[in-house]
Parts: sequence; C-alpha cells; structure tokens
Amino acid sequence: MGAMSTFDGRARVLAVLGGHRPDRLPLWLMRQAGRFLPEYRAVRADVPFLDVVRSPALCTEVALQPLRRFDLDATIVFSDILVIPDALGAGLSFEKRDGPKIERPLVTDAAVDALDWHNVCDRLDYVYAAVRELRAAAPSHALFGFAGSPWTLFCYLTQGQGGGEFASARAALWAHPERSRRVLDQLADVVAEHLVRQARAGADVVQVFDTWGGLLPAADYAAIAAPGLRRITARLRAEGIPSILYVRAGAHLVDLTRGLGFTGLSVDSTVDLASISDLPTQGNLDNTRLLGGRESVAEGVARIGAALGGRRNHIMNLGHGILPSTPPDAVSWLVDEVRKIQ
Repeated sequence: MGAMSTFDGRARVLAVLGGHRPDRLPLWLMRQAGRFLPEYRAVRADVPFLDVVRSPALCTEVALQPLRRFDLDATIVFSDILVIPDALGAGLSFEKRDGPKIERPLVTDAAVDALDWHNVCDRLDYVYAAVRELRAAAPSHALFGFAGSPWTLFCYLTQGQGGGEFASARAALWAHPERSRRVLDQLADVVAEHLVRQARAGADVVQVFDTWGGLLPAADYAAIAAPGLRRITARLRAEGIPSILYVRAGAHLVDLTRGLGFTGLSVDSTVDLASISDLPTQGNLDNTRLLGGRESVAEGVARIGAALGGRRNHIMNLGHGILPSTPPDAVSWLVDEVRKIQ
C-alpha cells in the first residue's frame, strides 16, 4: 500500500492503521450520521430511533447521508452500543428527554441470572445485515463497525440509564465483586463476537467505545476494565481485524490503554497527540469548535497538525460525537482545513 499513487478513503484509513503513509490524513466524524443533518431529522420524524437501528435499509440510508454532503473517508454502521444489553434480554428503550433506559437493570442476583447469554449475537443479525448493505453501497469508504466496551455496558446495565457519574454502577463493583467480574467477563466475550461478526460482514475496522472508562482511576481501570479489553483484542488479533479503542475523558489512561493490544487509540481533546506518536491515533478535535465559526475550526485543525509534526499516522476526527446543534457548513469548513495539513 505504501507504493500506491492514488488512494480512496478506504485505502487512507487502512494505510494509517497498517503503518503506511497515506497521501493525506483521512477524516470522518463520530456520530456523523445524526441529528445535525436535516435529512436525518426528516427520517426520524416518523420513525423511532430503535426502529431505524433495526432496519438495515434505514441504517444504510442515514449512514450514506453525510457521505453525500461531505468529502469524508469513512462511514460507520448506524447502530447503538446498547444493542447488546437489549439482546441479552435486559430491555432497552429511548426516552426523548432522558436518553437510553435499561428496563431490567442488574440490581439483584436474580436479574443477573435472567440474562440470556446463549447465542446473543444471533439476535443481532440486523446489525450485520446493515454492515453488508453499507459495504455494498460505499465500497470506496472505510467501514467501521463498533461496540460498547464491557465496562461501559456494565455501567448502563447496572444503573439502568445514563447520567451523573454512574455511582451505583461503580458501587456495585465493590459491593458485589464476584458478580460484577462474571458479568464483565461475559460481556467481553459477547463484544468480541459482535465485533468479529461485523468484520466478517464487511467492516474494515472495529471501534470499541469506552464512553465511561474515564470515570475510573488508572489502578481501577487496570483491574476492572483492562482484562476484558485484552480478551477482546486477543480475539481480534487472531482474526486479523484492525481495532481502535476510544476512552472518553481518558487522558490519565493513555499509558495503560496503549498496551491493551488495539491497533490505534481514538482520543478526546484533552490528550496530547505528541505523547502517543508511536501508534496510530484518531480524534482529538474539540467538538465545540464546530460551533465557533470558521476561524475556530481552522485553529483547532492547525493545532492538531502542529502536534503531528508531519506524521500521517492519524485519522482526523472529533474528540467526541458531533453535537446536534452543529451547522452543516462547519463540517465543510473542517474538510477544507484538514486538506491543508501537509
């Protein structure tokens, strides 16, 4: 790939993750198919979120929407990290104001015992069907599959919904250590299988979202979250699947996470990119810069370019998902500014 004179988006992303130098930095955005686009809101006007997620045709449509507007290098299957708890039988609903809700949280041994771990991923075939459709529809774009991390899924499963600092989920670790470890280990195996099936369906890369990993101090992360992630990367490496780990608010965990076996790390805006030049990175741009006008976008991109110092082992992205209030023009500005990086 290093000798290639021309690249498409798929080749750029795979070059970065394969240790090669692409012609320019690839770019995509977390949550690029979503509420900041009027065409997405039009789809959602009559269709509940989970109905979109469970429809491969609608998943493909909303994933293609940003590709029609912007010169992006990758797409990501339209899904949600909580499809795994749903498939386990914990129940999942989305409230307009309150976000996702687990209907049967793991507050008792009986609730844990009621989870159905048998053939979980068979109940997620709609995700793999969506990957296959998107692969066929966007052959020149890198295609990302994804899943939530075991720890982040444990947070939702235990507390029942998001918000705050997941105090009840963290308390469960100390109050019920054996039960918690059993759930975390089982989740790791399901997450690994879910990612492998997405890759077999056509995903080029898989990303693990540890959205709430930053809540844990480094020592607790090493003891609680890291073992499951190592189980996942062992499976992915055996299958030859490139992988990226994203830990929100995880600057204090970089030294630890870089050794967990992922191909690359996706980082938020608090991480110094110069400190992890030895492996592929992704992200780092503060998502609020897209709300501050073109100069704000240009300054943020230039700062990343300076930190990279000419390296191209980075996939341009935001440090967190694009905000619903982002004007679409800001993404066009971002594309223009990223193209200026030499």
